[in-house]
Formats: sequence, structure tokens, C-alpha cells
Amino acid sequence: MFKIRATSRLTDGDLWNKGLQHLGESSGWDYFVLPHDENATTFREAIETYRRSAQGKSVFELIDDIEPYGPEDRRGPGIESGQALTFPLLVDVHLWPASTGMEARERLAAVRTLLREQELAADEQPAFLLVRALVDEATLDELLLVSAVERVRVPPSPYLSPSDWIGPSALDAVEQPPSRSGVVGVIDDGVLTGHPLLQGLVDGFEVPAERAWQPPTQHGTMVAGLAAYGDFESALGGGAPLPSPIRVVAARVVEDSTRNGAATFPTATPEHRILEAAIREIVRRGARVINISLADRSRYAGPHVDHRTEMLDQLARELDAVIITASGNVGEALLPDVEHLHSGHPDHLLSDECRVAEPAIAANCLTVGSVARSSQGAHPDGDTPPQLRAVAEVDQVSPFSRSGPGFRPKGSVKPDLVHYGGNLVSQARLSQRTLSNTNVGVAAISLGFPDLFHASSGTSLAAPRVARIAAVVRDEYPEASANLTRALVGLSARVPTPHKTRSTAKAAEVAKHLGLVGYGLPDERRAVESLQHRVVMTFDGDIETDTSVIHQIPVPEEFAIGKSDRTIAIALAYDPPTRRFRREYLAGRMRIDLYRAFDLDELRAIMARQPTNADKLNLPSDRRRVQHLKPSTNAVRFSTLQVRRWHAPAATSLDPNDGETYYLVVTHVSEPWSELAEPGYDRQRYGLAVELEDRERQQINILERVRARLRAVV
Repeated sequence: MFKIRATSRLTDGDLWNKGLQHLGESSGWDYFVLPHDENATTFREAIETYRRSAQGKSVFELIDDIEPYGPEDRRGPGIESGQALTFPLLVDVHLWPASTGMEARERLAAVRTLLREQELAADEQPAFLLVRALVDEATLDELLLVSAVERVRVPPSPYLSPSDWIGPSALDAVEQPPSRSGVVGVIDDGVLTGHPLLQGLVDGFEVPAERAWQPPTQHGTMVAGLAAYGDFESALGGGAPLPSPIRVVAARVVEDSTRNGAATFPTATPEHRILEAAIREIVRRGARVINISLADRSRYAGPHVDHRTEMLDQLARELDAVIITASGNVGEALLPDVEHLHSGHPDHLLSDECRVAEPAIAANCLTVGSVARSSQGAHPDGDTPPQLRAVAEVDQVSPFSRSGPGFRPKGSVKPDLVHYGGNLVSQARLSQRTLSNTNVGVAAISLGFPDLFHASSGTSLAAPRVARIAAVVRDEYPEASANLTRALVGLSARVPTPHKTRSTAKAAEVAKHLGLVGYGLPDERRAVESLQHRVVMTFDGDIETDTSVIHQIPVPEEFAIGKSDRTIAIALAYDPPTRRFRREYLAGRMRIDLYRAFDLDELRAIMARQPTNADKLNLPSDRRRVQHLKPSTNAVRFSTLQVRRWHAPAATSLDPNDGETYYLVVTHVSEPWSELAEPGYDRQRYGLAVELEDRERQQINILERVRARLRAVV
């Protein structure tokens, strides 16, 4: 077997014609292939022909590297090299998917010849070949040499065992903490305020108030529970205390009148006016962070955003509110068949039909998609048979999570962030596979009724986790604007491991993952704290339209010198006026550029000479301008939240001779129609957060050095 790394796509035919059978591929153009014959004769001859005459260059010129696929490649989680193993060892042997039943039987036979009586269970469907076995050390070593084997791993475990949380005794193991200050708004279905973990926390009302409402579904209670607590899984699993909850102001605006799972706005009043009334009342009751886990079933199709979306953007600006929206869910009818869903995930989410749904397209709001917390399904009795397969890996985008771009085809990042919203699991039954979004092993857990906890999956359950983080930021920093709050939440995010791209990745590959998970998974602690090796500096103010502002950024010598795993990260958030019938939609755009080794007066003179149109900025292109902020300027140009990072791992990345001050230039550019946007649009508010982090040398105290520099400047 071989693994081939290419610079762009190779087709099955390209590989077959070179004597190779295509077994699988990764998102980074890595291909896994098996020669037609044992000695790879056809493949060797094709390489020799290419060396002599360049015949076949259309394929071979795309290949960066060819390596054998060996035992180390087949070592999966739990049996990595150097890990102490105890035998007999329970393992799952994953085989390469087969195209026919005969091929599947041949591959299974190659493994079963070694296993014999050690086999415990199997999934024999061609696309899902897997054998679970209790093996000795010698058998494991032999399995790692079998070409039909993709990898061997210990069976994954559910993040929570069902016994941790199913049933009334679950609450006995959870210590209920006192509430903390802070408040978050929720616009959804009704909330069961009598739940033991919500008593005294919920201030609820209905829009319209005079309606005789149907009994609520689980949805509103689950969303409110996660908005209050942020996380239940860690506490139910026994590894952490339950987070201190915050107060919830809950507005009921929808109901499931037909009891078929389809929530509707049960009134003739237009939906955008219902949402406006709910938001204004929530703000009046003290919440400036509002979660809306209500999205269309179909994608945003344009050409203009609808009334709800524009209303949310206008209210976020007018009320200085952080509005969180769920990106929406891809319905099962839009998913590929189960076989291709497993093998092709997450690429199916890149189709136009899986684009973010309204009103989550809103530019001035935070849009949240979903990633999986667990990759192992389970039955309520705790059984995890090999036929029970989750689609997404841990921390990979959920197979139902809608993707970007936002309102513009390029440069509009949506979703902005992701959080844990569950997964899909396939179950083999009668030679068919069915999908479940409520499987207890992978679904998101929140409060429910009549049981204390309920399991489900959807971006609706990812969004309130982010709303909780934003509400904690606004509580910790009550003077912070909505823009600065969005910037701090965005800065706290990290791209999940399955979606990290190599530094050499092409722009299309980077854009793909940006459209799937945005800036990543935020963290409550990082959003509110600095540490000695990670310091965050903030600015909260405004800028005159069509001008530039220079912010001086202290970069201590201790941070700049030597070789270490360092980053400089910048988060910018702003809230321009919007108009749905304008092609540009945003009345103004902002951008950031980072400079070093500059004289401040010289830089001011350069910026003063720039034309109004920022697309034509004639800026320095030498080392003095930091050119490796990721994502690129163009990738975020229409995004009102921009989070960009510069990774500086080498000793030459930073140079103490550049001085201990870098310069961050923030530029605003108005659109031609901006004078019609609103009277007096001559200034634009924005929030800015800048992070210096040294992940390798955590003993250095850059926090104190930055504080000293800032005190000296003041």
C-alpha cells in the first residue's frame, strides 16, 4: 500500500491507469492506494515511463510525495507507538471500504484468517467493514501488516455513558452550585421553569402575550439550560462541577401546534416584528446578549437578505446587543446516502444547499455552527456495538451543521464560531442503515422533561453555549460594548484539530475549513482572562469614517527573542449600518494591517496618503508589513468579526531589532451609498482585542512586561 500526497485532486481513473486502486482520500489531497498486483508492476512501469519521456505528467506533476502505508500508519487511537498496552486487548479493526460484496468478503477473510476465535463482532457491509476482537500481542502485530486494514484502534467510548445521566438518580451525583451574576436572553419555544436546575433562574414572557399557547416542546428548555449553564456533559461524567448558572430572560415566540416537530410563529404578525418586540423586551429586562436558535429549514438563496436578518443587524447596532444565531440544520433529505455520508464527510456540507440559513446570515450577529463532542454512539443500556457508527470525528464539524459563506460569496465568514451540538449515528438494521440525531452516545445533553435530562443534536444546542460565554464576558466587563464582547469571544476561539490546515495549504483548502467552522471553538476562560504567557489587550471606541487609526502594540523582547511556539492574534468587531436592497449590504467595511520596524511618523505619513478606496491601498510589501496573518484580508473583507492570527514558531519569525512596538493599522472605508444609511454616519464604533501568546515558554511573564510598557505610555 502507498499514500500519495498531491497538490490538487486526482481522479479514480488517473490512479487506476497507473496501476493503483483508490481506497480513500483525505481533505488535504492525500490518497491511499493499493497496487493492482503484488509487485506493483504497472505502477513501477508508469513511473519509469514518466522518468524517460515525461509521459503521464498530467498525473505525476501533481504528486508531491509517495510513501509506503505501513504499520505505524495503521496504529489508531489507543495503540499509538510508545503506549503501554495490556493484553488481551479489545480493538476495532477498520478495513478499507469495498465496492462489492465479493471484495468485502476477501478483505474480511484476510483479517479473519489471523483472528480466528479472537473475533467478537463485525460489520460486514462493504462500505463499513469493521471487526471487533480481543487480540493478543502477536495478532496485533500481524494485523498492522495487512494491506486490507486501514487502521486498528481501541473502540471509542461515548463522551458520557448513558448510566451517567439517564434516569432520576443522575441529579444526585451533580452538586448544584449557586448562580453567578450575569444574564442571557433566549428567544425560543416555552421553557419549563419548574425544572430543578432552572428554578429561580428564568424570567419568562410570551409574544404575543394574550395567546393561549400549546404545551412546549423540549427545545426551549434545552436551549435555556445550555444558555444558563453552558455545559452539562462534564459534570454528568463526573469529571467537573456543574458551572454556576446565570439568569435567563426567556421570550416564547414559537410553538409546535401540530405536534410534528415543526415550530411556527403562531400569529399573523410578521416574524421580524415578533423578533423585534421580543429583543426589545429582553433588553429592557437587563440582558444584552440574546440567543436565537430558530432558523429556516432551507438555505439563504439571496439575492437580498430577508426582513428578519436586516432587523437583527439593525437592532444589534441600535441596542448595542450581542445577538447569537444558530447556523441552521441540514435536513436528512439533503444528506447523501449513508455510505457516502460516512466516506465523504464533511465535503457534502460545501454544496449550495447546505449554506447558512436565515436569519443566521446576519452580518452584525454571531452565527454558530456545530462540532461533535463524541464519535461513539451507544444504546441506552450502554452497549456500543460496532454497527453503531458516528459520522463525525471528535471536534469535527457535525454532519448537519450548515456552512458558509455569508451574504457575500467571498469574504463573508459564516458561521463565525462553532460549539458542541451533537452528531449523527447510523445503525445497521435489516441490511439498511438509519440515521439518528438523538443517540445517547453522541447527542448534546441538556435539561428536559419529564426526565431531568434530554439528548438531541443540532446547531440550536451549540449556539446557547456561545451565548453563555458572551454573557459572562459582558458580566465580567460591564463597560464593554457588544463589539468588544464579540471580539473577545472570537479571540478565545481555536480551530478544532480536524480542521487545522498546513501552513502550505492552498487558499481553497483554507477557505473550505473557514466556511465549515469559522474561527473555531471559543472558551469561556480565555475570553475573560490573561495569563503570564498569554496577554490580551483591548480597545473599545470609534473611528472617523474613511480614515485610518494606528494602535501601538507592545511586543516585549522576551516574547520576540528565540525560537518558540508563539502567536500574535487580532480580533476586530464593528457594527455598520445595513440595507438589504444594496449589493454591498454593509454601509462600511474595516480592515487591519500589522507593521513593525517602522518610525511612527513615517507610518502616519504613509497612511495619510492612502486613497479612500481601501481596495487600492499602496502599502509597504517588505518585511515591515506582517504578511502572514491568517485568514487573509480578502477572506474576511466583508466580515464584521475578523479574527486573524500570525504564527511565529522560528527564531527568525520575530526580531528584537524590530523594536518593542508593533503598529496595528485599522482602516474604515465607506460604501458609495453610505450617506443614505443613517443621518450622521460619520463615525464607526469598533472593538479590538490583541493577544500575545507563547504556548511553549509558559514560564515567561509577558503579562507583566506589557503592563509596565502600557503604564509607561500612559
